[in-house]
Amino acid sequence: MRTHVTGWLALAAFTAACGLGVVAGADFDTSADFARYATFTWDEPDDRPIGDPRLENNPFFDERLHAAIAIELAEHGIRAGEADGGLIVHHHATVRNRVDVYDADERAGYRRPAGYIEGAQVIQYDEGTILVDIADAETRAVIWRGWARFDIGRALANPDLMDRAIEDAIGRMFEDFPGR
Repeated sequence: MRTHVTGWLALAAFTAACGLGVVAGADFDTSADFARYATFTWDEPDDRPIGDPRLENNPFFDERLHAAIAIELAEHGIRAGEADGGLIVHHHATVRNRVDVYDADERAGYRRPAGYIEGAQVIQYDEGTILVDIADAETRAVIWRGWARFDIGRALANPDLMDRAIEDAIGRMFEDFPGR
């Protein structure tokens, strides 16, 4: 058992060192009839800070995010519409500095795998979080919320990586989107 745990510890450290993979999910109102919606409009952006000056008021980030969301909704038969859309889509992104520490608990009898560096392994990265709320335009009640969290650090300096990161995060978020 201890060998198994140290293997998982090594895998966790390796995964963190290579960058946080996308963790995404969604929740929704199971009583909502998603099939009845055909159009959406964008909600006004909120004034909450993103937490990173590279993304604050960055029109390129917003364009990438809007494009990825619109593609996913279009795959479910929901297209961008005029101001009278059936759905309202709102999103928010945050970036925070994250520090993870990995170490084998030697007091509990666990050992480090061969070749594992002595002492705690400290991994520091920029964690990006994207939230997407979809509300019924008439009632303004949120009927779907999706989220994705990932290592956004390298993507902040590379537009191609940012495109791929956003597409991956939004794609995973919408994997089980209800409706058509």
